[in-house]
Amino acid sequence: MKILAIIPARGGSKGIPNKNMRKLVGKPLIEYTINVAKSSKLINKIIVSTDSQKIANFSKSKKVEVPFLRPRNISKSNSSTIDLINHTIDFLNIHQNYVPDIITILQPTSPLRTVGILDKSIKSLKNSQTSSCVLGVAKVKNHPFLCFESKNSFLKPSKSDFQKYYQRQQFPTFFYPTGSIYTFWNKTLKKYGNIYGPKIKPLLIDIDDSIDIDSPYDLFQAEMKIKNWKKFMTRYKNEKVI
Repeated sequence: MKILAIIPARGGSKGIPNKNMRKLVGKPLIEYTINVAKSSKLINKIIVSTDSQKIANFSKSKKVEVPFLRPRNISKSNSSTIDLINHTIDFLNIHQNYVPDIITILQPTSPLRTVGILDKSIKSLKNSQTSSCVLGVAKVKNHPFLCFESKNSFLKPSKSDFQKYYQRQQFPTFFYPTGSIYTFWNKTLKKYGNIYGPKIKPLLIDIDDSIDIDSPYDLFQAEMKIKNWKKFMTRYKNEKVI
């Protein structure tokens, strides 16, 4: 089975300039995702889709394929992910006679993603022929039923009957995409025009392992997690409570 990993790595970024090449504990952010993709025993082709020659050169130095520079018209801040996926698939079909069965999108902004989670998403999709997509999700921490919206300079509860949900145990379970795992059949994309399709299988990821880098503070959080989390947990478990 042909399993393709696409790493979308645009050169520009508004929140963090040159985000994908920013250092995180001494390594460019994109390197974490490249290393995970290369460590997978299930993925048999890795493509970095970028409009940046600097990112392309770095990716090639890590023995990852960069067969093109992404066109500018699909490399803008408002460009859709579907456009870059279709561009990659069309290029590989025309120039390499390669058509994947399964595609996984690995955004460089998820440096805490593990190869175990990545391979689990692929196996989950392969073992469930009825699923159209496997999506990495985490349970919401701040539940939407407790949210307010602004209306006429005052706050209005998002749920008219929100007071009945004063106990968290009564909340229905909500999930949000972590940004780390999007694994889907190529046929899902062709049939529905999107990566999700009608039957999205959840892959639950611990909220502590789902940092999505979008701001300098996110980068700081990820660095502190990588540097200090294991040491903190060892101390926490062994610490005597007074």
